[in-house]
Amino acid sequence: MKRKSIALIACVLFTVMAISHPAFALRKNQPWNRTTKVGPDAKTGGWYLNLGITGARAMIRMDAPKVLEVTYVFKGTPADGHLQVGDKITSVNGRAFQQAHKFGYGVKFFGYEGPIMDFGNALEESQGELKGQLTVNIDRGKSLQTVKLDLGTKYGSFSNTYPYNCEKTDKILAELYAYLLKSQRDDGFWHGRPHINAFAALALLGSGNPKHLPAAKRSAEAMAKSTNDKISYGGLDCWKYGMYGAYLGEYYLITKEKWVLAELEEINSWLHKAQMENGGWGHRPANRPGGNGYGAINVITMQAKMAWALMLRCGLKVDEDKYAAAHAFVDKGTNQIGYVWYKDGGKRNPKYADMGRTGASAIAHYLSPVGGKTYADFAKLNASCIGNNPTTFADTHGSPLLGIAWTGLGALPDPSMFRKLMDHNRWHFALAQCPEGTFYYQPNRDNNPQDYAADPRLCASAVTALILGVKHKRLQMTGAPLITAK
Repeated sequence: MKRKSIALIACVLFTVMAISHPAFALRKNQPWNRTTKVGPDAKTGGWYLNLGITGARAMIRMDAPKVLEVTYVFKGTPADGHLQVGDKITSVNGRAFQQAHKFGYGVKFFGYEGPIMDFGNALEESQGELKGQLTVNIDRGKSLQTVKLDLGTKYGSFSNTYPYNCEKTDKILAELYAYLLKSQRDDGFWHGRPHINAFAALALLGSGNPKHLPAAKRSAEAMAKSTNDKISYGGLDCWKYGMYGAYLGEYYLITKEKWVLAELEEINSWLHKAQMENGGWGHRPANRPGGNGYGAINVITMQAKMAWALMLRCGLKVDEDKYAAAHAFVDKGTNQIGYVWYKDGGKRNPKYADMGRTGASAIAHYLSPVGGKTYADFAKLNASCIGNNPTTFADTHGSPLLGIAWTGLGALPDPSMFRKLMDHNRWHFALAQCPEGTFYYQPNRDNNPQDYAADPRLCASAVTALILGVKHKRLQMTGAPLITAK
């Protein structure tokens, strides 16, 4: 337990900065006092909860855990002229918030039952059976008022099988794909953060739309240009090489462009040299002067294994012993219910926490063309852990958006578990959607502000497009027909 606690609080993904506050969500002044300089959210003055397509933002105070307090209203949105800063929302669609928000981090705190989930579910209800009308009860000063917001019927509500056979999903994806295409830089990337580039590229590649292939190719070329087979010890390269390797593998299997194979061979060689003796990868390559950081950890190890699994599908050779060692490393950190801990040594701990690592493991083992029933069962065990414990979806440590992506895709090896995850988290997608169609990085229990400061909407929109885009089944990791190149 001591190791788990240290890992959950100390590890910070994609950064060399130290976070100055502990990982407790929705504190009185945290994360509300965090700001960003990017996009329309720079005007809001804080890292607040997005209240879906209403156009309002809110926070929850520790001394009022059943109240959403309005902190900002965007002009020209359904909430404009109806809600005011300082309004205290106490009920929605005639139902008072009965359950208090839970403040803290850990299994007993996971889940957003209370004002956050209630409001998200009401958004779904209002856009469907209530024909666009959302009724909000507010405490404004000394008066209690009822406000009606017209959300319109453009999106409707999610179908029972969403993202499959769902008109709302189709409308959301059309807007997100357009946003990602517009946001791509001339160099083929979207941002300086590898996970944002990987998820945006995977979303477009996985759309199945031929019109998106030029953007997908530009991103593939950019990733190829930024990787080679030479080890350097600056930055956090193990993240980049695992994720870019996985994308290039998916790209080759769809396009069969032969130039990609040479680039994959470079990444293959790099991963081979960067792997540690215990079979895992850390933030930086093995044998780095001055140390690696936190040592080998499971999420990076499983991203590297994803890349290797896809390379095998592309017909490349991967060192069998090193490939097996990666599995052995994650197996040491996986308990009986399929939960993957931060690093090795968690096998005897029967509990669970956030699911990003578990999802990454599920994908890596599902993708593997070797390993037979052992790997297939491992993937399904990981997926069952995700589906049976769906409340941690938005709470992955370090980069919650990365965790959301791997958690969502990691449930796919068992479709029934994916269904459980998505059914429980309808509120999440409804609440994170912004009025113009993008999605927003909500504050969560980890309160890592880096993706928020970098761009509150770009990564969230890419991750949402990737998860909802599994309906197309075009990527190997989202259920495309299994391919092994000859």
